[in-house]
Formats: sequence, structure tokens, C-alpha cells
Amino acid sequence: MNIDLEKIEVKVKVIEEKKLKAIISLVIGDIIIKGFRVSESKFFNEMGDMLWLTPPSYMGGGRYHPIFYMPDKELWKQLEKRIWDEYYRQLKEYHKKRFDLADDDIPIVNP
Repeated sequence: MNIDLEKIEVKVKVIEEKKLKAIISLVIGDIIIKGFRVSESKFFNEMGDMLWLTPPSYMGGGRYHPIFYMPDKELWKQLEKRIWDEYYRQLKEYHKKRFDLADDDIPIVNP
């Protein structure tokens, strides 16, 4: 199955919690995958932030089991980049509305 990443819509809901920063859904045609999370991390990600993107999972037997998995690591990296790009775009929009800021007032963070 070929997946056109440009046809995947990334929806971001910014969350103001201590560790959880956003909940993300992917819309692929008539399929919606909910439950991706952006959380604080102890380590830097590829974008240079201390944030971690985790796909949807459930806990069972004392550990988390993935609900969403892409065996093609290169395709996952491309999708992950699309998710990060949309997360930062939505985060900027969120701060503009929340604090009544203009574009010039917002510092550039991982464009």
C-alpha cells in the first residue's frame, strides 16, 4: 500500500498540562487515528526540543502496547516530521489567540 503523506491531515489539540503538551489525530480519507501524544521528555528530540511524540497505545500486563505501528522506519520519520511541523504551526496559532499576539511578537521555534 502506498501512502501519500500529503493527503494525511494532522489535527492538533494543544493541552496546557504539566507534561502532556498536545493530543494529535491523523485523518487519512475516511479513517481517523486518534491518540498521538506530545509530552515532555528528559531527552532532546530531532527538532532540538525536550518533547516526545508517542503513537497511540494501551497498557496491558504492566507495559504499553502500540496500537499504531509503521514498519517502514523511513516513512515513519517522514510522517513524524509532518506531525512536528503541524504541531509547531498550531502551537504558534494557539499562543497568538491565547495571549492576543501578533506574528512579530512570537519567537521562531523550530520552523
